[in-house]
Amino acid sequence: MIVAIDGPAGSGKSTVAHAIAGRCGLTFLDTGAMYRSVTLLCLRAGVDVSDAKAVASVEKDCSILFGSSASGQTVIVNGEDVTDQIRTPEVDRNVSAVSAVPAVRAALVDRQRQIAGSGDVVAEGRDIGTVVFPDAEVKVFLTADAKARAHRRAVQREGGDAARDASAAADAAQEARILEDLRRRDQLDSTRKESPLRPADDAVVIDSSDLTLEQVIQRVVDLMEAARAKASSAPKANLAPDGASKSAPKPNRSGSGGSRHVSKRGGAPSGRLHAFRGNAYVDYYDHAMREYPLPARALLGFVVCLLGLLTKILWPWHIEGSDGLWDGEHGRVIVMNHVSMLEPIIVVVSAWFHGRRIRPIYKSEFDKIAPATWLFSRVGGIPVARGTADLKAVRRAQWALERGEDVLIYPEGTRVKSDDEPVTIHGGFALIAQMAKAPVQPVAIVGARDITPRGEHLKRLGRVFVRAGEPIEFSSLGVRGRKLQCAQMERVAMERVYAIRDDLRREHPGKM
Repeated sequence: MIVAIDGPAGSGKSTVAHAIAGRCGLTFLDTGAMYRSVTLLCLRAGVDVSDAKAVASVEKDCSILFGSSASGQTVIVNGEDVTDQIRTPEVDRNVSAVSAVPAVRAALVDRQRQIAGSGDVVAEGRDIGTVVFPDAEVKVFLTADAKARAHRRAVQREGGDAARDASAAADAAQEARILEDLRRRDQLDSTRKESPLRPADDAVVIDSSDLTLEQVIQRVVDLMEAARAKASSAPKANLAPDGASKSAPKPNRSGSGGSRHVSKRGGAPSGRLHAFRGNAYVDYYDHAMREYPLPARALLGFVVCLLGLLTKILWPWHIEGSDGLWDGEHGRVIVMNHVSMLEPIIVVVSAWFHGRRIRPIYKSEFDKIAPATWLFSRVGGIPVARGTADLKAVRRAQWALERGEDVLIYPEGTRVKSDDEPVTIHGGFALIAQMAKAPVQPVAIVGARDITPRGEHLKRLGRVFVRAGEPIEFSSLGVRGRKLQCAQMERVAMERVYAIRDDLRREHPGKM
């Protein structure tokens, strides 16, 4: 379950979210602390918070982690505990400007969705129910009179807790300054162009001005229980023996119908993507490629045509055995050897001209380069954090397959520049195929390694040869049990890839 709590500064969102997390066993996602962390780094570095490009650069290079201590949740930025430093008046005055930077919001929304993808969360902020988690099961807009919020914040600064002690007092001058800051922040937050502060259409507004903390918490808990009761009473899908729903429409290439599983757990936004603004990179990862806005689809078509023409001229290629490669409504996992950057171009171009849409899985290290992230998201790429259990990437790939899109994976992980190099096979492709009930398609290439021989920088011209084998179904492996099937698929699929590669080498001597 995702519980989204939005509201203006000082309304008690963090206090309520903390309490809900502890009482109901949810992970507390303090999105405000993430924006405050970037703000703190900008102030320390002397960065003008009105300089959007400079602020975005600070966010890109920072690491934000949440920890725990005896006193509660801690915020770790670049290895330093900044839990107290991000709550200073100076950060208060500048965080709205940082939060309004589109690139910062897009990047942090992506981080927030990744955190939520691993379990149940309660998140608080300014746009949780409207932008970050538009399909949250519970949405609350927590507000209070500005004077009441200023009093609470002033008491908090002096180490007290007005939510639990109604008689708590604070310095009048400090309270007046805080009230002025809150009113200014309210104005900035509610009028900014990027994700303005407003209640979601389906949010429950709770005014906490005259409520105790326990009363507010209980109202949210009641909403959670009502959401669970509603979910449990919903009609269950009629499952066929193989686990597929008889009543739901089959996944199709358009991404419509019953295959939009991503809306709840994946955090994908509902509705259409916008052509030029309002989309985070994660929106492209979670939407069907045929739902991309027209400019993105046009860009993909242009890139495919341009690269297809250039590569056909410079390194003439053709995928042998591809007659049945692009058939069928269900997607398939394509695995192949990786020796150059030509292979993904060949597969993507061929798929596009056969009316298929393919999602290349690429290492998330490329996301350190902003233009690369922008381009990869528009052409259907899905990033994966190598060496980790990146369940978010696994789920995205699964949902793509169920929509009828294909997924391209290089199990070798990186380009193999010599047969003498030790190769480690990353077996996540088998799990993805198993979860989506998709076949695995072995493909091999030779001649592409010759394009840039080791120790040389100039590209060589010459024909490359690509061949597709027969798709491998889990039912043909002869083993039972999910783990055994995955292990067997990893072994069999890569044996087929290397067997096809070796056949091509024998047929075309000298080609690597």
